[in-house]
Amino acid sequence: MTALSGQDARRLHDLAMAILTEREPVRVWPLLMDRLTTDLPVDLAVLIDLDWKAGTGHAQTGSPDWLYEAPLDALIHAHMRAHPLLRHYAHTADRTPLTMDEMADDGWWKSEAYHAGKAAIGIDRQLALPLNSRPGQIRGVIMSRSGRGFTDRDLEYADLARSLLDTVAAHEKAVFGLPQLADPAEYAITPREMSVLALLDEGLTAHAIGSRLRITERTAIKHKENLYRKLRVHDRVTALKKARALGLLPG
Repeated sequence: MTALSGQDARRLHDLAMAILTEREPVRVWPLLMDRLTTDLPVDLAVLIDLDWKAGTGHAQTGSPDWLYEAPLDALIHAHMRAHPLLRHYAHTADRTPLTMDEMADDGWWKSEAYHAGKAAIGIDRQLALPLNSRPGQIRGVIMSRSGRGFTDRDLEYADLARSLLDTVAAHEKAVFGLPQLADPAEYAITPREMSVLALLDEGLTAHAIGSRLRITERTAIKHKENLYRKLRVHDRVTALKKARALGLLPG
């Protein structure tokens, strides 16, 4: 396998520092998706959390921001069991980053699942970073780019990045001292939307939220509208009250 360059080592160091120094825990996973798309680089990166037995799951967060308007959950529900990488991780204990080129046969490239993903989000060459998860669950990052396949250097970088990402949950609990709150996924609320919710709780405007999260004001407003819809409310005060009642925010 090709040795990582000094630039790759610096990127991994910066990724570790981003995890260790981020003061707003709700920003960690969106930040990591942004970094992965830049460092490898790839066109998109999505953190997924699947219940394989039930055949359900959610795209928790991703980069770039236009993914939040893509039908990711619908794609997961319709095609997750046809996905060669997900099938592999569901039926083995393997946690090695693998590419679609390594796992797929000719049938995949002709399948309805492939063409549905290609039409919706432009997926082509894919690389999976499987993370630690509970039995029967698949948690990991799926990355994709068009045309160009992944190299040995990409796989080595991905393996080291995977180890860093596996530390995030433990780090959040140990360093941030997060209280035991309700799981936002139970309400289909993504980590990015939780970021917006936390900043709404600080009293920030959509413009200020956009600046803090490095997204456009329009995207911040879209996340806020999605939150209101999922919480079944119509304004900020009621949204925060409802979020506390559900255990999504500390009392």
